[in-house]
Amino acid sequence: MKFKLLLLLVTFGVITCARAQFSFNGQYFARGEYRNGYLKPLETGAEPAFFIAHRARIQASYDHQYFNFFMSVQDVRTWGSTSQLNVSDDFLSVHEAWGQVNFNPNWSLKLGRQELNYDNFRFLGNVDWAFQARSHDLALLKFEKEQSKLHVGAAFNQQTQKLSGTTYEQANQYKTAQFVRFERLKGAKGYSVLFWNEGRESAGEVFFRQTFGVSNFQFGNPQKLKAIGYLYFQTGENFNNQDISAWNLGLDLKKEFLLDSANNKKVEVALGLEVLSGSENGDSKDRLFLPLYGTNHLFNGFMDYFYVSGALSQPVGLEDIYLKGRFTPGLKTWIQADFHLFSANQELITSEDKYLGSELDISFGWILNEMVSIQSGYSHFFASDSFSELTNVTKPKNNQDWAYLMFIVRPNSKNKFIGVRL
Repeated sequence: MKFKLLLLLVTFGVITCARAQFSFNGQYFARGEYRNGYLKPLETGAEPAFFIAHRARIQASYDHQYFNFFMSVQDVRTWGSTSQLNVSDDFLSVHEAWGQVNFNPNWSLKLGRQELNYDNFRFLGNVDWAFQARSHDLALLKFEKEQSKLHVGAAFNQQTQKLSGTTYEQANQYKTAQFVRFERLKGAKGYSVLFWNEGRESAGEVFFRQTFGVSNFQFGNPQKLKAIGYLYFQTGENFNNQDISAWNLGLDLKKEFLLDSANNKKVEVALGLEVLSGSENGDSKDRLFLPLYGTNHLFNGFMDYFYVSGALSQPVGLEDIYLKGRFTPGLKTWIQADFHLFSANQELITSEDKYLGSELDISFGWILNEMVSIQSGYSHFFASDSFSELTNVTKPKNNQDWAYLMFIVRPNSKNKFIGVRL
C-alpha cells in the first residue's frame, strides 16, 4: 500500500513537472558616474563627484498552464559603501515576488510585488535607470486577447500588521490605489487609455488624486512618418485642500532613413514637444502636473533636473521642445544626440523670463555579444538666469555636466540598453 502511494505521488510529480517549466535567470550592471551638476546645479567652487555602483539580480520563475510564480532578489550598492569584512548590510532586497493564477487563455490574476510598465513609461514605469528600480504591491486582473488588453489593478498599503487602525505614514507613497487600462493595437496603429486613482494620507486624512487620459496613441510608419503621443489630466485634492486641475501633453514625430537594410545601417530623427502644466503664483487651484510613477529619466534631459530631483523651488511646470537623432552604423552599435529647449509653463515669481536653458545629451551603445553590452553618455546643461533662480543656486558654476559608463549583462532580455529612448 505504501509503495503504491509512493508510486502515485512520483507519477503525479513527473506529470506536473512535464507540464511546467522552472527557469533561473539574472542580470547585472555596473555604472560609473561623473557628476558636475547632475540633479541640481553646483555652486561655484564645489567639487565634482565620482562613484561606481551596481545592481545584481537573481530571478527565478515557475511557469505552469494554471499558475506562474516569479521572484527577483537584488543587491544594490555603491562600491566601497561597506567594509571588506562586513557581516551583513541592508543592500539586499526583494524587487518582485508575485504569483499569477491563469483561469483560461485570456483571463488571469496576478498578486504580489510587481512592476507596472506601460506605454512609453511616462506615468507608469519600472524606473529601470535607477539602481533600485520601482515595483508595487497590488492585485492585477488581466484580460488579453489578440490585439486587445484590459488590466484592472488595486492596492491597499500598510506598514505593519496592526491590531487596530489603518494609519499609513510611508513617505511619498499611496495608501490605496486603483487603476484601469485598456489597450488596442493593430499593426502600426493603436491607442491605450488609463484611469488611475490614488489616496495618500497626511495628518490622519486621505487625499485623493486622479490621473486619466490617452496614455498612448500612434499611427503611421517610421519609414514615412510616425506620430506618437499622449494626453493626461489630473484632478482631486492636494495636502493643502486645494483642488487639482493639471494636464500633460506629449507628441513625437519620427522619421527613419534606411541606408543599408542588410546591415541595419540607418538614421532616425525625432522632433517632439512635451508640456507639463504648472501653477501661477497666487492661483487658488493646484495646476502642477505630477508624472508620479513614470521612468522620468527618459524625459526632459538626462541630467534629471525636472521631476526627478525635486530641485525646483516653484511649481511652474515645464515646456520641452527637443530634437533627437540616432545613427546606427551596424547591428551592434549606435550613437545618439538629443537637444532640448526648456521653458517654464508659468511665470516665475520674480522673473518674467520663462526660458530656463538648454541641454545636449550624447549617448552611445555597443553590443559585445548576446549577453553583454556597453553604454555611455555625456550631458551638458546651459542654464539661464531664471533657472538659477528656480533652483536657488546663487552662483552656479559656468560648466554643468555629467558623464557615465555602464557595463550591462542581460542574458535573456531583448532590452540590451537602459535609460535611452529616441
